[in-house]
Amino acid sequence: MSTPARRPRRPHRGPCPRVPEVRRPAAGTALACLAVAGLLAVAVVRGWTGPVDGPVSSAAVAEALRSPALTRGWQVVEAVTQPVWFHTAGVVGAVVVLRRGRRREAVAALASTAGAALVSPAVKALVGRPRPALDAGLTTAGGGSFPSGHALASATVVLYVLVLLLPPAASRARRVGRVAFAVAVLLVVGVDRVWLGAHWPSDVVAGWLLAGAVVATAAAVAHRPRPA
Repeated sequence: MSTPARRPRRPHRGPCPRVPEVRRPAAGTALACLAVAGLLAVAVVRGWTGPVDGPVSSAAVAEALRSPALTRGWQVVEAVTQPVWFHTAGVVGAVVVLRRGRRREAVAALASTAGAALVSPAVKALVGRPRPALDAGLTTAGGGSFPSGHALASATVVLYVLVLLLPPAASRARRVGRVAFAVAVLLVVGVDRVWLGAHWPSDVVAGWLLAGAVVATAAAVAHRPRPA
């Protein structure tokens, strides 16, 4: 009597690999950025940032008026770093990623752009802070000062390109290069806003913090575990 053939055993694969735990730190980062931005808004409304904002802004605008050639360069920076240009570039990048099949990342990037575009005017209206030196005639900016829309838009797009759209860097040098380039862009935009008297320094910091909150929230949603 022949014995029945045994079924081949499946190789043991060990525990199922976990989805990378990106969601939890991203959510924590979003809450931290939002909390610090909220505290900064309270400090601005109470006038606590004046001892720093006032002297820095006055010194920057005075130097801008003394250096017209340099100031014209910063006015070019203002023109080419308008929020609309950053958001347009970010949308193009998101569409490219979407066409490559990375739907979650693309949707999260587009949501970040929409979130930044909504947050900026809402917070400006809520805080109602005047700009530092519109009477100097150095900037085309108008409306509320807190937060900086340029800083918020540029940081939002730069961050979600780094976090969501670009593939992982192949080497440490490339990672460092990406981060250095991103920091340089944000610093150029931030200095421009203060130099031209369009914003107080704390407005720029608030824009960066709110961008961090927006992009971290989008990253947390994009990296949530897929249903089994």
